[in-house]
This record gives sequence, structure tokens and C-alpha cells, in this order.
Amino acid sequence: MASAVSTPVQVTTGTSVRNKETNYYVSEVTQLGDGSLKRETFRSDAQGNNRVLIQTTTIDKNGNVTDTTTGSSATTEEKLALQQPQSQLSQGIKTTTADANKKVQANQTAANAGQLTAAGIKNQAILGGGSGNNAPNNNSTTQSKPAALGSLTNQGSASAANTRTQFSTLVYPIGLGKSKQDVIRFDIMEYIPQSFLSGGSQIGFTNAGRQDFRSRSIGSVTLPIPSGISDQNSAEWGSQSMTALDIAKADLALAPMTAAMEGENEMKAFAATGKDYINFIRNNARDVAGGTANAFAAAAAGVEGQQLLARSTGMVLNPNMELLFKGPALRPFSFKFTLSPRDEEEAKIVVGIIRFFKQGMAPIRSKSNLFLKTPHTFQLRYLHRGDDQNGLHFKLNQFKECALQSFGVNYTPTGNYATYQDGTMVSYEITMGFSELEPVFNDDYTIGTTGTTPDEQIGF
Repeated sequence: MASAVSTPVQVTTGTSVRNKETNYYVSEVTQLGDGSLKRETFRSDAQGNNRVLIQTTTIDKNGNVTDTTTGSSATTEEKLALQQPQSQLSQGIKTTTADANKKVQANQTAANAGQLTAAGIKNQAILGGGSGNNAPNNNSTTQSKPAALGSLTNQGSASAANTRTQFSTLVYPIGLGKSKQDVIRFDIMEYIPQSFLSGGSQIGFTNAGRQDFRSRSIGSVTLPIPSGISDQNSAEWGSQSMTALDIAKADLALAPMTAAMEGENEMKAFAATGKDYINFIRNNARDVAGGTANAFAAAAAGVEGQQLLARSTGMVLNPNMELLFKGPALRPFSFKFTLSPRDEEEAKIVVGIIRFFKQGMAPIRSKSNLFLKTPHTFQLRYLHRGDDQNGLHFKLNQFKECALQSFGVNYTPTGNYATYQDGTMVSYEITMGFSELEPVFNDDYTIGTTGTTPDEQIGF
């Protein structure tokens, strides 16, 4: 039985400023007597010491995974990263596994130092969390598709036959890619649901599986940035009221519960709170008596209490009205493009673009026809193509992953029916309505482009 420990690698886990952590990790590979391999991955310090086990994987001599166990000391962020093949942690495990495996081979015999058979290379990849398939990730096979997170996610049904999961890369007009014109790019992706996030320091849902849209892209359309682009960030606020009577009832109910959570006597807390309100009544006996009389009179007359109080005294109970935050709002985006093909090749591209969006937004039937699956989703990006920059347009807004909720085509935008010889319309006008899948949060606004100040780019 031979074993070896890899050199430590530095990895960052977590998906936001609140939960990001950077640690070192090592993997120990052990070759067991029956030909099977065991890989143990540890969180460590920079020297590979003070190790804490986060995952164990065992495969038999034929490359079949016989056990994968996540350590009880793994953090919530590490557990999520272990479930995501493209995460830094998963990639780091592949690197450390390969390093440890080579050391195992070197320790066995100097003659075969570092020389792995084809089966050994495949087993090394499997032990590191891969499929054993080194083909590039073009999303064309099951092995190369991104893995979804969470137990609920993995219960999805297979899609019906002929469901399209590969789309073309289309650019209109021809030659746009060689120009310095700024563009907008629409990447289409297979939908990944959010996963449950529980335990540790957080509870709720996580969208970690959606982070790397580039590896999930199954096609794209690139167009010139249209006129009239805009965005509108909003949040839901509303006025809410709470009278003195409401405050007293809530306070009396809350006091014993707060005491119980803090390990104090519930009845004493309730009695102390009640005593405070009794003292208030004694000190404001006249107002309380008048209010109580009006309340009984209103009940007897069958009218609303505040109305009688206002009519008889010219006063109402202080509503303590305040504008309160209710929740976030999802941002909608709309675009309009006029596509006028100038030759046969551009005509094919225009038809393909219309098909791209129409088929991409269509619901997907399950293989059993029992369910309808969520349509594909889209990642939108403004790209700046200036001499000094060729990437995200930091002076325009960014987008979160979006759903295409509406798509319209006007086949006669000029007001007349006109076609080329092959039947292609001389012009098409398309309108699109998108909405982001999740709200924009404060911590989504990352540091600036140079990593020094936060106000170098607009962000979301």
C-alpha cells in the first residue's frame, strides 16, 4: 500500500463578498492492496500542515467510484463548491490529485516514475472528481454539461427527443466582428435551478451553479447596440401603520419569547412588560378612558372605532405610519432591432437569429410528457470594442441571468410586403422583453476594473 500527499494549492470558495474565503488544500492519494485508489482532500495551511478533512473518494481498479463522502468539517461554501465541477475547489482537487498520483507512482518504482498507463490516467481523472473524459467542454455531451447543485435539482427529468441543446454562434451584420463597433451579445444556456442553502451561517437558496455562464453557453447572437437602451433599478416600499394598541399586543407577545431564547424566565418577562403598560394607563388615565369608551360605543353602533373617535373628539389613534421596505424588484429589459439582410449569407443569419430566440424561449417537454421544463435562459453583455479595451462595457449596466419573456417579429416594418427571390423578407423588426432571474443586491457591486476603487464602473 503506497500513498503520497500533494503540494498545497490556494483556492477561493464562496459566491459573494459575504461568504468568500481563501484557503489552502492538499490531497492524499493511497493505492490500496486490491488495486483500488482512495483520495482524501484536506483544508490546510500554506505548508500543507494542520489538515482538516473535507472529502474522501474511493474508486476500484476499474475506475468505478465506490464511495464519496464529504467531511463533517467542510463549510457550507466548500460543500457547494464540491458539487460544482467548474468551481475553483473542484479544479484544485483535480490538480492536487494528479500531483499526489504522480508521487505515488514515483514511490512505487523508479523505473516507472511518473509514467501512467491510459487506464491510470483515466482513473486519476476520476479520482480527482472528473469523468475520465479529457475532451474539451463544448456542452455537446452529457459528460461536458455543467452539473446542477442540490438534491432537488438532480431530480430533473430527461428532455423530449429533438430538444435543441446546441445553437449556432451568429453575428449580424457580417463583418461586425472585425469592426471596432460596440456590441451586445446574447448567450443562451440551459436553465439551472437554485439549490437549497442550509446549515452553517446561512439559510435560503444559492445560485452557485449559475455563476460560470461561459462554460454553460450553448450558442450566442451578437448584434450592434441598439438605440434607446436603458435600465431601471427599483425596490418595493409601502406605508405601514401600527397603533399604540398594536404595539402593546406585539410587545406583550414578544417579551416571553425573547426571554426564552435568552434563557430567562418567560413569566417574569411577561409580568414586567405588563407592569410597564399598567403604569402607562395610570399615568394617562383620562386619554385611555376616553379611547376605551369610544371603542365600546363604536362596537355597539357597528361603526369603525377610528371614525367615531374622529367625529366625537377630532382625534385618531396615532398610526405611527412609516414607509417600510417590502422586498426587491426584478428588472425588465426590452430591445428592438431592425435586421435587413444584404445578401444570401446575411439572410441565412437573420433567419437563424429569429429561430435562435424563438426556439430558445420555448418550454421544454419532458421525455415522459408528464412535465414541462423551464426554457433556456440568456446572459446579456454589452461589449466595448475600443482600441484600449475589448471586453465588458463598464460604462453601461451589467445584467444578471435573464429569461426571455416575449419575442415579437414584424415581417413588414417598412409597411409593404417585399421579399427577395428566395422569399426572404427585405427587412425584419424584432422586439425582445427580458427579465432577470433574481434581484440585484448591494454586494453584487464588485470592486472597480483595476481593483482599487468601487466607482470605476457602473455595475448593475
